[in-house]
Amino acid sequence: MKLNWRIALCALATVVMVACKDKKEVTDPGTDPGTQTEDTTKQQPTDYTSPIKINDKSIADWDKLDQSKVAVAKLPNDPLYTALKEIRVYADQVYINYIVIFDPEEMTSHTPLDVMHIYMNADNNDETGGYFDQFDAIGQGNTDLMFEGPIWDDMGLQISYNPAVSLWAGETKGEGWLWEEVDAAGTLGASQFVEDGIIEGRLIRQYIPWKNWTDAFEIGFDIQQNYESVGLLPQGNTPDGELIGRARKLYVTFDK
Repeated sequence: MKLNWRIALCALATVVMVACKDKKEVTDPGTDPGTQTEDTTKQQPTDYTSPIKINDKSIADWDKLDQSKVAVAKLPNDPLYTALKEIRVYADQVYINYIVIFDPEEMTSHTPLDVMHIYMNADNNDETGGYFDQFDAIGQGNTDLMFEGPIWDDMGLQISYNPAVSLWAGETKGEGWLWEEVDAAGTLGASQFVEDGIIEGRLIRQYIPWKNWTDAFEIGFDIQQNYESVGLLPQGNTPDGELIGRARKLYVTFDK
């Protein structure tokens, strides 16, 4: 998969610009006070206490969730991309929470263009969206939203994942790299490195530029290094070394 790196560079420049503007400490009901910085134009909801804390350097609170509401995808027996080992997603009325487990030895350069993508079939409808690449098993695209941003800065330091958001801009069920950025980076999420190989994060649902939510959605994660994918989940088996095992995105139901 090749990115339009001119667009990517602009998005990453936006990350830097946002980081320099009007920041202040805010208290997220799901975090410890004083550990989270957010853009002052979009603060996290204050009338909801999440069962999941961010920035506590632990994912133990996930064990207390209703596990029937936690969607999980793990690396298959014969993967083409091996850096991502497991993803977990739990969504409620306020947050889309996720855990990304990866092999840090496969993620070594940490240049600004090493990004994580989240692809979402936001309306749970195969007849809308597009982008036929690693996903999907249905043989056509159904991705409505793409989130794109770095998880390391250009000094190789771990940073919070605050992606830019793009809507699919091509033909329905079309393919190609045809995205329209609708929200710049730095405004709708937060994450923590629990340790070198585990990222815990969330997207704030009310700030995602999407209105057609149903009771469920599909989601997939991709990590790139040196302009190429090195991690992908969900992923099908590829015993012949070719991307023949295209997988559907992970199916997630909202916990209401």
